[in-house]
Amino acid sequence: MLEEEPAPVAAVAAAGVKSTVAPPANDFEATANKLMKPVPDYPVKDLAHYVWEISNWSSIASQDKVRSPTFKCGGYEWNILLFPRGNNSNNTSISIYMEPHPLVESDDWYVCAQFGLDLWNPAHPESHLPSGSSHRFNKNETDWGFSSLVEVHQLQIANSSNPRISAHLAPILQNNKLNITGYVKVIDDSSTGVLWHNFGDYDSKKAAGYVGLNNQGATCYLNSLLQSYFTTKNFRELVYKIPTSSSNAGKTSVALSLQRIFYMLTTSNEPVGTMELTKSFGWDSSDAFTQHDVQELNRILMDKLEIAMKGSAVENSLNDIFVGKMKSYIKCVNVPYESSRVEDFWDIQLNVKGFRTLQESFRNYIEIEMLDGENKYQAGDEYGYQDAKKGVVFESFPPVLHLQLKRFEYDFMVDDLVKIDDFYEFPDKIDLKPYLDEEVPSSVKSQDWNYKLHGVLVHQGSISNGHYYAMIKPNAEDSTWLRFDDDKVWKVTPTQVFQENYGANELSQAEFARLSRLEQQENLIRRVTSAYMLVYYRESELSTILPSDESAITLTIPQHIPEQIEHEIQERKRIEQSMEEAVYFMNAKFITTKTFNNFSGFDLALDSTVNKLYDDSLAGTLADPLTVKVAKDDPYLSLYKLIGEKLGYLAEDSIVDQQSLASLPFRLVNTMHRNNHTNRADTPIDPSLVGSTIVQAYSKSFNRKYDEMVFFVEEVNKEMRNLNRIKGTYTAVDPADFNFADIVHNIESVGTTVSKENSFVDIDDGSTHILIFIKYFDPIAQEVKGLTHIAVAKHDPIKLIIKDINKFLNFDDSQELELYEELSHSKIEKIDSTLTFEKHELSNGDIITVQTSNVAEIAGDRKFKDVREYYKFLLTRMHILVKPFKAEIDEEDSDFVADENEGSNGATNGVNGEKGTNTSEDDEITTHEIEVAKQISKSFDFWISTLSTYQELAQEIAAKLEPNVHPDYLRIFIVNHQGVRHPLKSHHQLSQIFPKICPVNQVYSFEYEILNIKLKDYENLKAVKVHWLSSLLQYQVFELLVPKKGLVSDLINKLIHKVKIPKKDHKHILVWSGKNKSYNDLIKFDKPIESIDERLDLYVGVFPAEVEILSSHDMIKRFTEEPVSLEDFEDDEFKKQEYLTAKKLSKTLNLIPAFHFYKNSNFHHGVPFILAVYPEETFSETKDRLRKKLGLGIQAFDKIKFALADSQDKGVYIDHENNDLVLFDEVGKSQTNISFALDHPDRTPRRQNPFDKGISIN
Repeated sequence: MLEEEPAPVAAVAAAGVKSTVAPPANDFEATANKLMKPVPDYPVKDLAHYVWEISNWSSIASQDKVRSPTFKCGGYEWNILLFPRGNNSNNTSISIYMEPHPLVESDDWYVCAQFGLDLWNPAHPESHLPSGSSHRFNKNETDWGFSSLVEVHQLQIANSSNPRISAHLAPILQNNKLNITGYVKVIDDSSTGVLWHNFGDYDSKKAAGYVGLNNQGATCYLNSLLQSYFTTKNFRELVYKIPTSSSNAGKTSVALSLQRIFYMLTTSNEPVGTMELTKSFGWDSSDAFTQHDVQELNRILMDKLEIAMKGSAVENSLNDIFVGKMKSYIKCVNVPYESSRVEDFWDIQLNVKGFRTLQESFRNYIEIEMLDGENKYQAGDEYGYQDAKKGVVFESFPPVLHLQLKRFEYDFMVDDLVKIDDFYEFPDKIDLKPYLDEEVPSSVKSQDWNYKLHGVLVHQGSISNGHYYAMIKPNAEDSTWLRFDDDKVWKVTPTQVFQENYGANELSQAEFARLSRLEQQENLIRRVTSAYMLVYYRESELSTILPSDESAITLTIPQHIPEQIEHEIQERKRIEQSMEEAVYFMNAKFITTKTFNNFSGFDLALDSTVNKLYDDSLAGTLADPLTVKVAKDDPYLSLYKLIGEKLGYLAEDSIVDQQSLASLPFRLVNTMHRNNHTNRADTPIDPSLVGSTIVQAYSKSFNRKYDEMVFFVEEVNKEMRNLNRIKGTYTAVDPADFNFADIVHNIESVGTTVSKENSFVDIDDGSTHILIFIKYFDPIAQEVKGLTHIAVAKHDPIKLIIKDINKFLNFDDSQELELYEELSHSKIEKIDSTLTFEKHELSNGDIITVQTSNVAEIAGDRKFKDVREYYKFLLTRMHILVKPFKAEIDEEDSDFVADENEGSNGATNGVNGEKGTNTSEDDEITTHEIEVAKQISKSFDFWISTLSTYQELAQEIAAKLEPNVHPDYLRIFIVNHQGVRHPLKSHHQLSQIFPKICPVNQVYSFEYEILNIKLKDYENLKAVKVHWLSSLLQYQVFELLVPKKGLVSDLINKLIHKVKIPKKDHKHILVWSGKNKSYNDLIKFDKPIESIDERLDLYVGVFPAEVEILSSHDMIKRFTEEPVSLEDFEDDEFKKQEYLTAKKLSKTLNLIPAFHFYKNSNFHHGVPFILAVYPEETFSETKDRLRKKLGLGIQAFDKIKFALADSQDKGVYIDHENNDLVLFDEVGKSQTNISFALDHPDRTPRRQNPFDKGISIN
């Protein structure tokens, strides 16, 4: 039932506001038209009205609920449902509803209807209260209307103060009479099936044939873009053809993530998640999608897919779908001279502001700019300055055309992005032939260049708080449009696709006031709802882009995709099943003597509750306790039968009851979690619990916060003294010849045989005996192994068991042994064997590890000299993977890295060997795949203690490399999860970087390189990062090593050697610094390296004009004193002319810093620089000079906007169309420091940085 106030149709006229006057109540057609406006694109099934005449209001006023007689409309019976006293206890107003009844009852009935309810005076029909609404009626919402329509006393007052009641002398309720007219207009929604749907029980796959994408939050336009790509069927097929592998690509691959999402969108009946894909982007939920627009994500995504396609059968195939060609030109009017450049484009950015239609924006895009007057074009030496036409035309359009509508722009005045909500119309079909270059071949021009709209990406809301969705027409053969709105997909009408997404012009206050409230609401929604991206398909290629038969696409799905996803589905089901089973089942774990024998770690066996020490590679092995799923309600005695059968002591038909329990040759000892995080065997279960269920026994015997239900299976015939008794006499062996396999053989040879002399000792609390576990440190095998258990009397001296242990180990009786208690993982204490067990505070389950007294002598040069060293390593060990790191020329200074293919004398190089024949880098013939295979083959892993020094780590690595690699020449890097390397210093210990105890399941990545100088000498050099500029936009980054006490001139000499800068350019080298992508200061060549702030970026390049200006003002000295000659510029006419101009005007010009930004002046990018501004140089001439310094084409350069900014990065854009503007004069007007700012997207490729908030895709 509707709880909101109804929309008014009649209102009292207010001052200055035009009232909306309703027709009289007995003009039924006019009132119906006023109450029930047409619903665009939805036909009317039926229209009816019914007048309910209430001749005696008093007779119904006291009733709770009254229904009118029924009337028929649209195949349903309808009645008015009236609550004269309201339909809740706090309501003093009339409640009134419309109620339909299907002629045939069914669970899925529904009817879409507009309806009106009009209360009126039968004698004075001009006095009435009309209200209207609309609803989708169904079995769950059988009536709809107004819960608080009007208070009864207001109906009895003429000229009521209620603004919704017509202002007339007669009241509505007069002489105890009133009429209520019910209007119903049944709407046919069969074209979409979702008119006024609340989507509460909606199935997108069933209704629309597609599923949506879950909204994971803050991903803005991502879901819309993905659905647009998915429904572009030939692109989907292409993505499937990209070579990927579930084993080596990993889920961080964008191509693999797209394949998985596309497959799930095809096969799933539920919305699909995008978290995996956004993780592959390196997505940061804080601002990655809010700081970058859809065009940037689109471009980066295509770049990464192109990289994934390299070397495959589908290389460059994206161009066949999305890439067109445009020509930027300058064509002289009076002479035959033209300068032009043809470039690829992936999308077209069209202006919205100031234009009403898409065609107008296209005409604006190719609009010709005249270069005349003072802005003439320099047409070379032959023609000089000439009048010319400058513009852009298209050479071709791609099959799939993406149009970016510039709805979002940065406004310098408000220092933020603003949204342009203006009305802007786009057509269903557009002919792009008028925008083609007139000079394209006739065979191209004559083609069909008609494009059909198939995608509208929409933003609804404000710039800071909006919603994104997409309207898509997924098929070529029908006109059905779908709305993809996150996790829902539904059919929409043409009006919803087009008119509702054009935006709306802002109305004046007076215009807005003249609208009805409903019209005002519609205007507000239209104003903030607009398309920001359009997707057009070339009409002649629709059958290729959208094939009606998708079977060919299905065949291209990589086999590993459905297999991998099915595996994940089954794994989720397994986990869900485990969670369900956890209600009725639990695990019981059993540690046997065999488990103890096969385990070399702390405690008795592998323990999953100690996370850092749990080695999952041992899961399921003999070192892992036997795990069995048991029903919680099974009797506790069933555990004895279960383990007895598995160990071979009991037959399947055996019965275990309380009477037979004492005769079993084994018993279950509870294994408990102690406060020091160790697990020890404790005591057998309390006899009083033997008759309990498993869960009852568990609850009373174990600490549920820590403990799993673990038992040690104490087998009476495996006790040490009993084993020795069976063994009898033996031949003693030297500890140096000890073989643990012999011990295991002796234990297992006993089998299930039980001697009559064998019996259990009472080890319950308060008894005189305890159970001790014995381990042995083998100095030859360099490990600790579990032997077995021994029952001892508490008051006995500990030394009494030494004879038993010697016999068990096959040692001579006289062999001296040292005993240590394994108190905890970090505490191993030597035992005074002259004390008693009780005096030494040994109790049930304690572990004693023994070693021979001459253990160090037996160990020889092996790593662990005694048991304590072994235990220390066991606690502090970390698993590392080591692979070679090849120094790249653009990644760091490689001059000190030894060539792995070229040996040299051991005195100067870390690698010794004969010098062989080498292939130069230019002649390299190995493929990338071979190189990767080579690197993998050189990888190795091992365990090392976190207490190790750098030297110990280097020695371990050197020992696994070539025999002549010296550890002093190894430089070692830690590699984090993002692939970022951190070099270790020679004075480091691993414990300075890693925790003392590392999880044994984690593998830590290290890389090494072999230097040609010792690492300590290398560390006396300082690494300085330098940006070497080939233009103001293009650069390489080098990390150069120079002496810490050196000068900038030493750095430049190193750079000259590295880059091989021609000698003639040395005198024109300029160095400056930047901070946060802003210009900072000039750097002089005699500046000490140590005095340069490490937070600054250094930029170096050849800039003759700037060096001439600065040196003439004594602001810097040239790098060399060699005189400048015009021959220096014989290969570069532009630099020559710029140098001559600078030399001529050096005393009168100005220099200003410059920076790049995009949309927001606080977010800088690119290379900051200094710009010379000349007197009397027009801004068009300045721009042309700047374009050449940036190294940009005309078309790309024309997209840049320019501004002047103050020290706070606030300022104004420069009017680029003002040909008379002189930048020198504009700069001179400023009373403060001023910078020149270039507004354009950052196209610089960057390597992934975990702290970079932008989007970076792997």
